[in-house]
Parts: sequence; structure tokens; C-alpha cells
Amino acid sequence: MKKLLCLLLALMLCPALTWAEDSAAGMLTLQELSDWAEGCIQRAYAAEPLNVPGESLTADGYEFIFDFATLYADTPTLSVDTAVSAIVVTSDEEAGPRDVRVGDALASVLNAYYNENGALLGTREAATLYAVNQLPEGAAWAQVQRDGQRVQTVQYAVHNQLPAGGEGYTDQGVIYTLAENHVAAIRVYGLNSRVSQDEVSSVLYDVMLTALAEDYAMVPTSYTGAELTMLGEADLVFSGLDFLHLTPDTAIAALGEPMSDLWVENGEEGYLRVQRFASCEMTYLFNQARTEGEIYMLHISADGLEGPRAVRVGDTFSSVYNRLRNGEGAYQEDGTEMLYGTLGEGSFGQATYGADASAILRYGLTASDGRQVVLQMNFTLMELSEIMLYAQ
Repeated sequence: MKKLLCLLLALMLCPALTWAEDSAAGMLTLQELSDWAEGCIQRAYAAEPLNVPGESLTADGYEFIFDFATLYADTPTLSVDTAVSAIVVTSDEEAGPRDVRVGDALASVLNAYYNENGALLGTREAATLYAVNQLPEGAAWAQVQRDGQRVQTVQYAVHNQLPAGGEGYTDQGVIYTLAENHVAAIRVYGLNSRVSQDEVSSVLYDVMLTALAEDYAMVPTSYTGAELTMLGEADLVFSGLDFLHLTPDTAIAALGEPMSDLWVENGEEGYLRVQRFASCEMTYLFNQARTEGEIYMLHISADGLEGPRAVRVGDTFSSVYNRLRNGEGAYQEDGTEMLYGTLGEGSFGQATYGADASAILRYGLTASDGRQVVLQMNFTLMELSEIMLYAQ
């Protein structure tokens, strides 16, 4: 397996600059990054900083704060001899590289550049968008860093060999920092950084290793909901769990030993078995002999475990709403909205809104074994506070 992985990486790291030729949006280039940075530097020469740079020495250099951007330089005053190492944009009135702005959605960033990985396949922590090796002349790559569905950064990097066969390579790029999958800041970095060929090869190896992973993908979203499918049986397999076929043993195999595992009498119907884990609780219905049972409810009350469509405690209402089909029914005076179908019958979706910024989303389906399954998500201050999945 190790030899196969090395072979795949070797093949994928061979010169492949032609990958981007058929894309409407190209890869980030050193020239466009330099041109954009030079434009900011020229504006800085003609303006007065809003702070005292000599009193603002950071790890990146002296900080020059302007209303259009913040520059980091190696001298406390700007001159033709000053080396600017990084530029950060936090104002939504300023355009960054490729005209991407603070406040733009993740899709705007991804659409502005070449992308070989539209589904963002990768790991739960990262996804590679492209990686091109044309060493010794140069290399380029792009990668998303994320916490599940919560994208944290999108980075585009350029490594060009220094002119006239100089020692080393450029290490320039742009990092889009995101919050709620919208751009919060744009950082153009490494304007004077240099790295060795070994360092470039090492980072390319790591990027391509992520490119081989297909363990995790972004869940499709839609503002209108029309393009999305109804909640289906396939959505009930998530985070290593198969809800409809969940047993106490398979739960332990996926999540480890529970914090508690209790049997509770359930009248003449038999027993309830309740397993409590760090982030969730599972309840099973068993017969009187405690030999046969099936899952009744999964209750997720803490961040960490993803539910159907990768929803997590802490997600905003809008981010969850946009992952599930919605908007086919009318809003009612009692604060409910029928998203699709008929409540309690087959496949349906319903939203209930409270006057205190609370909300409840319910989605139901009839499984192939005849059980009715309901996904209920409760929101407090429009943030997901608990997820319940139960079958009857």
C-alpha cells in the first residue's frame, strides 16, 4: 500500500501545468499578485497611516494601518527601500485579487480561480483544489482548510524559481479567511519570502496526499432549496453511523465506550437501553427478555458529531436550512412554514419559528422497512442547539 501511494504521488507530481488550460478561471500567477500588491503599496505612499507604525512592531514587521488595507513592512517609515511582506484587507469596500471582497460567499472565491475539485473532496480538515508541479521552474497549488462543513481558509500559492537561476523559489500567495463560509479577511503574504526546492517539494507532497483522500465532501447548498433532494434514507448514514441499523455494539465501535449504559423498564413493552456518549445519547427499544432491540432515538446535544447532511450543534439556522429542501409551502400565522409534503405523512419538511429567535426544523421520511423517521433540529437564537433523530 505504501509503495502504491508513493507511485500515485509521483505520477500526480509530474509536470501538469496544462491542467488549467481548459478552465475559464486560471490559477493564481505571480505577476497578478505582484501587480495587485504594487497597487496597494503605491496608495500607501500617497496616504497617511491611521496608526504610528514605529509603535506597532509585529511578528510580520511594522504595521501600517490604512482605511483600504493594512501593510506589514521591514521599516517604520515607507520608502522605495522598504520591503513589504504582507497586505491584509478587511474592508468590504476594497477588492482583493480576482476582485473578491470581504463579505463574499465561499462560492465567489472558488469560482474566481481554477478548481479541479468542485465537490471539495478530501478529509474533514482539508481539500485540495489543484496542485501543479513544473519543477525546477516552479509550482502552484490551492487548498481549503476546514472544520467539517465550516471552511476556515482558502489558500492559493505560487512558487516560481528566482530569476537567472537564483537560489530558491518565491513563497507568495493569498489566503481568504472565512467565517460562516463568507470572506472575513484577505491576506496577500510572502511578498519577499524565499524557500528552497526541497521545501516546495515537501508542501506539494502534503497537498497531493490530501488530493488522494475522498473521505469527506461539502454538502450541496441552495438558497431556494429547489435543487436539493428531500431528506432520504441515504442521509441516515453519517459520521460512521447507520442510524436505521444502529445497535449498542456498532455505536461503541464507532464512538468508543459510552460514559454510561443503562437499562430502564418500559412497562409491559420491555426495556429501554440508553447509551450516553460525550456528544450524544442513544435510546433503544428492547423486548422483555432484552434479547431483541432496535434504535429509537439519537440525541446530539454537543458540538463534534455531525448528523444528517453534516449538520452540527452550533451551526446557524440559515446554513442548515440551505442544506435541505425548502420553500414549497406558505408561511402560516401560527409561525409555521410547510417546506414540502404533508406533516407526518411520508416525506415532509416543516419549520416553526418562535418570537424569541428560536426555531424548529422537522424533516420526515418513510424508510424501506416501513418505519417513519423524523429528524428534528432545535435552534436557540437561530443557532442549532440540539439534533434529534427518531424512528417509529
